[in-house]
Amino acid sequence: MSEDLMAAIDAGTTGVRCVLFDRYGRAVAHGYYETPTLYPAPGLVEQSASDVVELAFRAVRASIFDGNIDPARIIGLCITHQRNTWVPVDKYGNFLTNMFVWQDQRGAVILPWIQEQLAGAGLELTDFYNLTGQPFGSVQAGIKTFWYRLHMPDRYQRTYKFLTPQAFLLHAFGVSGYMEERDDISNWMVVDGKKFQYDELLLSLFGMDKGFYPDYAKAGSFAGKISHMASRRSGLLEGTPIYIGSGDQQCGALAVGNLPGGEIASVCLGTAGLCIASSFEAPRHPQGTCQVQGHPAGGFTIEGHSSSCMSSFDWLKNMIAVDDILQAMSTGKNPYMMVSNLAESSLAGANGVCFLPWLQGAACPHFADEARGALIGMTLATTRADMFRAAIEGICFEMRQMLETLLEAKIKKPGRLRVLGGPSQDNFWCQIQADIYGIPVETITIGEATALGAAMIGFTGAGAFADLSEAVQEMSHVEHCYETHKEIHTRYDKIYRAWQECYLGLAKRAYKAVYEFQKV
Repeated sequence: MSEDLMAAIDAGTTGVRCVLFDRYGRAVAHGYYETPTLYPAPGLVEQSASDVVELAFRAVRASIFDGNIDPARIIGLCITHQRNTWVPVDKYGNFLTNMFVWQDQRGAVILPWIQEQLAGAGLELTDFYNLTGQPFGSVQAGIKTFWYRLHMPDRYQRTYKFLTPQAFLLHAFGVSGYMEERDDISNWMVVDGKKFQYDELLLSLFGMDKGFYPDYAKAGSFAGKISHMASRRSGLLEGTPIYIGSGDQQCGALAVGNLPGGEIASVCLGTAGLCIASSFEAPRHPQGTCQVQGHPAGGFTIEGHSSSCMSSFDWLKNMIAVDDILQAMSTGKNPYMMVSNLAESSLAGANGVCFLPWLQGAACPHFADEARGALIGMTLATTRADMFRAAIEGICFEMRQMLETLLEAKIKKPGRLRVLGGPSQDNFWCQIQADIYGIPVETITIGEATALGAAMIGFTGAGAFADLSEAVQEMSHVEHCYETHKEIHTRYDKIYRAWQECYLGLAKRAYKAVYEFQKV
């Protein structure tokens, strides 16, 4: 048993990876390929589902052969994926469009129509939220399915199923038909998010056919076996069991020990930014600004999310640090570390510069599709170090705002925050988080937390652990703890209030004017 490995595929926003884990949480081998992303117009974000399938096969193959792994050691495959991303297929399995990526905002144009349908049935947005557990915004997959039915009727008529990456990857590797995990089906916006059942009233209101959605099962369920074709393309042995995983953020929360009933919450600084707490009951935010999903260990997660967390930092880095990036590439250094070292030379508060990271609209708690990114407070004395530090702080301020929003849903204040995502490997980023949040921050030994969570689910499905709590104890290990510096936290309180005022000031007029111009 100790030699057994679980293949965990993480079909994320920026790329597809496969990590082979042993039952102690050690990453034995790894394969990764970046996913090409298309931006057809402001607010629109697409990827090719065919690309994702091909890259998944290549990533698994790379992990096996580059790691010189005997595939007989691999006892299963489990998949995690970017949530709220989907693609329509016809009855022959052909993809009818590119994937509509979760960041895509095309559904914003029909939000008034949705309100009209609800009002016609005597329902308000609070009723809609309390039933589905999903905030009213353009991120959710279901909003874009409504848009698709109304704006692409010819392709809608040819559609057989709406498929998440989980569903079409399971099928590609050998699962008969199409299946997805139960924990995320509320994202279709026609589901009772507490009972995990499709709601006939919502289906009727929005003109959706329940037959368009895949079958679903709980995370860890056996789904099928690796087919002959998938074996040839991936290197996995034919007949290897396949287990249903969960959404990337639930897997990440699981990997860091964020379980219902515990004192740990988690923060993810990835392409998306999220603050996540867990509960045995299905919580609801009083203003409907936090999304609630199923937790793979049972119970629920309650989450705040941003649409352009590290994407916004990458944008700034690529705009004003080209020479640094080239220098890093020529010397074999990490560009992120070079930029982080530059930011460290600025003082806490970035000399009064505020960075608003909403390059793809503002999500929790504002849900303002018209919001845009900004650097505010610059003077002739402002340096690049100030701008980069402001970007790091602005991203963390947004996470703090989400944490405060979660607490409004009567979630117990966490005693510790476990952080994941690329910045979790950077001491500077982690200390800034502890100083901004005012809560101790911890990291785990494995950087690829979402893949680790999928491996936990796969091992538990295969019978290696009695439950996911045992899997966490065996596979998740704390590496560092960062305590809050009280004086710096007090300093950050002041700039945080100014940062909040920057949004409020722009939201009154400027954002709407810019948004309307960009639409033209």
